Amino acid sequence: SGPARATMGKTHPSITEKHAEFMKKMPVFFVATASTSQSVNVSPRSPGTSCVVTSPKSVAIADLSGSGCETAAHVLENGRMTLLFVNILDGPPMMIRLHGTATIQLAKEVDPELLGKFPEDLTKSKGFRCVYFLDVQRISTSCGYSMPVMTLQSYRTILEEHNNKTDMDAYRTLKNCFSIDGLPSYMLLDDKVATSVGPKPDAGYIHSKTLHPLDVVGAARARRRAAELRASAARGGPGTPHHGDSKSSTSWLAAVSYVVIGTLKN
Repeated sequence: SGPARATMGKTHPSITEKHAEFMKKMPVFFVATASTSQSVNVSPRSPGTSCVVTSPKSVAIADLSGSGCETAAHVLENGRMTLLFVNILDGPPMMIRLHGTATIQLAKEVDPELLGKFPEDLTKSKGFRCVYFLDVQRISTSCGYSMPVMTLQSYRTILEEHNNKTDMDAYRTLKNCFSIDGLPSYMLLDDKVATSVGPKPDAGYIHSKTLHPLDVVGAARARRRAAELRASAARGGPGTPHHGDSKSSTSWLAAVSYVVIGTLKN
């Protein structure tokens, strides 16, 4: 006899309490997304308590600002997301994958009741930027037999120290408007930002630049027309902010039209 072993691979009809407890205890988990025709992205998230189970088939993930915004850009384009939780601590080996379709809300628009379910050091952080809502379509567990057993020493505080001494609005406007492929990301859900910036390639990234006034006028006109034509079709579509957030939905349509119509010039 020996320690209990997980089944090599198994699917589940819902997220169980056991799954939720396992996810909560993990010091790190991974978020995978992909654009429709360009880059694939995998990002670490920490801690496990930043992912909250909101129903047997849905979770919400609180997200802090970083130098990139691939996850948000991919979610806004097509909504596809997979979460991976791996036990690298002491105890039985196990991995959980949650496949589904995600939507996004800016931090300032998230329901206070939901915010109360996340650790306060996340939601009170200057870097808190958004919440992802994942509607889970497939839940699976597998063994993780080859994964190492590690000891958690501490959580790094460098990101929080950086955020505390940074103008986060300016930082996010510069670095969180466009993906590395030029896809519009979550900062363009903010109307003020979306009507004032365009993309600027910068050492392998695409950052923001302030637009010329004539470009702003033309972009605003294109946005309004695109929003009028596509608002009804976009309701409830992949990546469209939900929970009755029509303002962000309209802003997102505006951002997409800005890129597609070509009013953004490098």
